[in-house]
Amino acid sequence: MKSILIFCCIIAYALFGLVGCYSFTGASIPAHLHTIGIPLIQDNSGFGQSDIKQQLTDQLVQKFTRDGSLQVRDRAISDAVLEVTITGISDLPVSVRAGEELTNKRVTISVDATYRDQKKQKLIWERNFQQTSDYSINGGLASLQSALKSAQDKLSDDLLLGVISNW
Repeated sequence: MKSILIFCCIIAYALFGLVGCYSFTGASIPAHLHTIGIPLIQDNSGFGQSDIKQQLTDQLVQKFTRDGSLQVRDRAISDAVLEVTITGISDLPVSVRAGEELTNKRVTISVDATYRDQKKQKLIWERNFQQTSDYSINGGLASLQSALKSAQDKLSDDLLLGVISNW
């Protein structure tokens, strides 16, 4: 009976002890990186709305600031840099009602991103990201703007996670 009790205590310690040692916080950020530069996003989409690059840049900076894993600094003095280029924005039909009446459209934003370690002068990763958001055409321009903002919000989440978790 005593040996069973000791065995159970060992198992419990192993299970609870190991769980307490594991953490996701900053697991994939190299220890020497503390700051990140996020220059103004470039827009090569030809979509025709110049404010999209500034909006996406601002969302990205806000998300990194709130997260706190890396402090946002000027590119020239940062440990790392995240460069993003919008490669395409599409606004295509998604659903059509009987009689071929268009009801919903989907905005898709595609970007290329490069994450570099400026201290060691090496590329950490280079990836493509894409996000979408649907909207009703009955909402007009306001509905399109809302869909663009939603897609940008999802993209900034993806970029943040790509940097801090290296997925």
